[in-house]
Amino acid sequence: MLDSFLCELETEESTKYLRYYISSSDETVFCGANGVTAAPPETCFEYLYTNECDVFETPDWAKGAIAYQIFPERFENGDPALSPVGAEPWGSQPTRENFMGGDLRGIIRRLDHLSSLNVDILYLTPIFKSPSNHKYDTADYFSIDPAFGTVDDLKELTKQCHARGIRVLLDGVFNHCGYEFAPFQDVLEKGDQSQYWDWFFVESSPVQTDPHNYDCVGYYKWMPKMRMSNPDVRAFFLSVGTFWIREADIDGWRLDVADEVDFTFWQAFRSAIHTVKPDALLIGESWKDAGDMLRGDQMDSVMNYLFRSSLIGFFANNESAESFDAQLQRLQRLYPQPTQQVLYNLIGSHDTDRFLTLCGGDLRKLKLAAAFQMTYTGMPAIYYGDEIGMTGENDPDCRKAMDWAGADESLLSYYQKMTSLRRSEKALQLGDFHTLHVSDNAYAFARRFENETIVALFNRSAESVELSIPVAECEKGSMYSLLSGDELPLRPIDHNDRFYREDRMRYRSSFSVVLPAYGAEILKFKEETV
Repeated sequence: MLDSFLCELETEESTKYLRYYISSSDETVFCGANGVTAAPPETCFEYLYTNECDVFETPDWAKGAIAYQIFPERFENGDPALSPVGAEPWGSQPTRENFMGGDLRGIIRRLDHLSSLNVDILYLTPIFKSPSNHKYDTADYFSIDPAFGTVDDLKELTKQCHARGIRVLLDGVFNHCGYEFAPFQDVLEKGDQSQYWDWFFVESSPVQTDPHNYDCVGYYKWMPKMRMSNPDVRAFFLSVGTFWIREADIDGWRLDVADEVDFTFWQAFRSAIHTVKPDALLIGESWKDAGDMLRGDQMDSVMNYLFRSSLIGFFANNESAESFDAQLQRLQRLYPQPTQQVLYNLIGSHDTDRFLTLCGGDLRKLKLAAAFQMTYTGMPAIYYGDEIGMTGENDPDCRKAMDWAGADESLLSYYQKMTSLRRSEKALQLGDFHTLHVSDNAYAFARRFENETIVALFNRSAESVELSIPVAECEKGSMYSLLSGDELPLRPIDHNDRFYREDRMRYRSSFSVVLPAYGAEILKFKEETV
């Protein structure tokens, strides 16, 4: 079992040099920089200095916000006249090549749907000119794809989103370009005589495509990799990033394949973006520990696929609650606190199997995962269609057309209730995180913010469970359900309770609750009034 401890020190001046060690309460065991000792260690832990630039902030508007991701080609066809030639009927089986006609006008038409889900952030996968349905092979970074609409359509979308309190993020594909990108076409034509020759990683002239003799993303020849060490390439993409903020008033970028791009470019990119919009949000794509991008000089957040893996393990694959908690505890300590509040916590995306498919179609498990998302720290992110019960294997099956006609209204109502709950409770948006219970199939944690406490409980088994949960609040009050309104009395903590540990824990009382099969409960402390 792993215990963790938190100590907050308040100093009259800014902390500069600090040496410390850890000791047991009876001072028989000590821990310093070189490990555990029987006497006070000579080599202590050290905190050296806080530089002004070491302290960073993430946008306040993004902390605890609810995000919604749309794959524009498959969300809604708002203007059939824009649909590509040969577009297939809405709802056709998706392939990596076919089109169905989704566009920006369609998204505008469906903004009421986003508002009903209490969405704060809209993230669109690429919308710039490209020959594909996914648009990750950009041909022109300064043009909206004609099948999606116009610059005016994007401006209208951001304007209407802002009127609803929704921020807009675009997808920046700067690690690589598309085969039809004009500079790459110039290199194809002129070889090493092209002024753009050093924009790419070409082994020899002339350029060959079969087999290709240039670096690509994922060995996919239609997506040549950009040379970010080239000053002209850097200047080009810095201009792209700032242009769309000025032109369409977008609120930030999700940055594709961010962990394969030169970190010094992201430092320059962050500086350039914040010069234009100081509170812009930058989210990097990463499927691993992305701590090297989250030091305050590059990204504000990353797509938290580690979070997704944890939820899949516990809710879909029945992995142990102990393993689940260990993964969450690691995530809680992996990144700086300013980043924790804006981590993009997803359970699915355009690059993954849908969560409901991974659950074998069991809506109860999807609901549990959604409830966990909406009560956990960071930014819960909904992938379009999950809220209405859409299924799909990995790409391209996860990119089906939005099934408006076949929506599961009961599931949608559940999502709306959970997002409304998150929107209304500051503790769920900004509170800290403490594990309260870990057992075979049950898990519980607390979120605390200022004087508010909320406890979230989950039972992922097919049998009901009764839990005894410790809390820091005194027994002069009760826990009441934010889902049903029922109240649960608090009782003084019993020294025989298995979670009682003398003075090491801050627990002062406890309560009992019965969770039904595949049930979740969200409770808030209610102080007794005289």
